[in-house]
Amino acid sequence: MKKNLIFDFDGVLGDTYESGLVAKMKMGKYKTREEAITATERYFTNKPNHTRNHTLTPEELQRSYDWTREYGQLLHEVGFGLFDSFIAEIEKLADVNIAIVSTGSQIYVLPAITKTDLEFTHILAYEDHHSKEEKIELVCRDWGVPLDDVYYFTDTLADVYELRDLLHKDKLIGVTWGYCTKEQLLTELPPKNILNSPEELVKIIGA
Repeated sequence: MKKNLIFDFDGVLGDTYESGLVAKMKMGKYKTREEAITATERYFTNKPNHTRNHTLTPEELQRSYDWTREYGQLLHEVGFGLFDSFIAEIEKLADVNIAIVSTGSQIYVLPAITKTDLEFTHILAYEDHHSKEEKIELVCRDWGVPLDDVYYFTDTLADVYELRDLLHKDKLIGVTWGYCTKEQLLTELPPKNILNSPEELVKIIGA
């Protein structure tokens, strides 16, 4: 049976944490690494404010869009690596649909992912829609599969808070090499939903 896999980008496929701190400091709001770390951790451990039923005004959405594009451009310029060992495990899979659903900008997501041999049916970034819920629903409609048949891989509690009422509870998977630690992910996900190393991918999806 075909497996349907959707991946967050930052911290799951893209090793962007350190470069992201540099990009945030270059934007001028955070003067020290510690300030940038605090802001990053606050964002990825709380429910995002740009979900489906958000209360942001058009002006606030535009500021979010502008910030995301500026940050994305700087992150692209700073440069970052990929989690090659996890990508290699994904490449071993047969009979799968794979997609990326990211809150990051296409400015850095698209060039990075072209460096892999993975074939994605969708690469949806912030510019495609700010809500991950609606992007995932779009992917599922195009695949012709129910939401319960999709595995979603994330490294943040922010995604867990946004998506846990949308996806099957056994298929919202936290990875431990990204922005949140295993201990943080375990506050909201059961141990069986934690991917501790790339080599566990086949076991966790039952392929």
